[in-house]
Amino acid sequence: MENPKPLERSLERIRMLQRTLSRKKFLSNNWLKTKTRLAKQHERVKDFRRDLFFKLGALLAQEYDLLVLEDLNVQGLVQKGETKRRRMRLYDSSFSELRAVLEWQFRKRGKLVLPVPAYNTSRECFLCGGINQSLTLDDRVFHCPHCGFTLDRDLNASLVLLKRSGWVPPSVPAVELHPIPPLPALGLVGRQGGAMRQEAPPFMAG
Repeated sequence: MENPKPLERSLERIRMLQRTLSRKKFLSNNWLKTKTRLAKQHERVKDFRRDLFFKLGALLAQEYDLLVLEDLNVQGLVQKGETKRRRMRLYDSSFSELRAVLEWQFRKRGKLVLPVPAYNTSRECFLCGGINQSLTLDDRVFHCPHCGFTLDRDLNASLVLLKRSGWVPPSVPAVELHPIPPLPALGLVGRQGGAMRQEAPPFMAG
């Protein structure tokens, strides 16, 4: 599933309303009407994104008992974006809200959520722990220069996250799998029981 980019898709409409608003007399009836239309457009983007996150969270929480995710510095990622478009897409992904929704969906079902350090997740080899310093964002296959281990980039990152959480799968698949969706790397473990129940986070209050 690709990121539907709700903000990017609505950006032209939002910009048009902002230009229209700037030409209206401040606090006039037409200014207030345009201001309301602009606010409703932003609200549609917010509602679309939240609805998508809740559906994704419910689907994952029904299928898995453990969620392992990267403890990302989202603000730092946005600030370090190489281009304006990349920064906007990082912002549009709303990783912080996605994480909050996923954690709430898992914990309300009594399942475990484990944030782990995100440093070098994509560059670390799951098999030997070596670091591939030459890996770039365009590389979709991970190849370890130390032990020769080769695997889909996102699958390797997910296995590294699971390993850091203390859970190691019985074997690593030899075939290349389809990449995980372009969201923060998630480690997910199927139903095994023994999960812990925790209270829902405060963001759901009200």
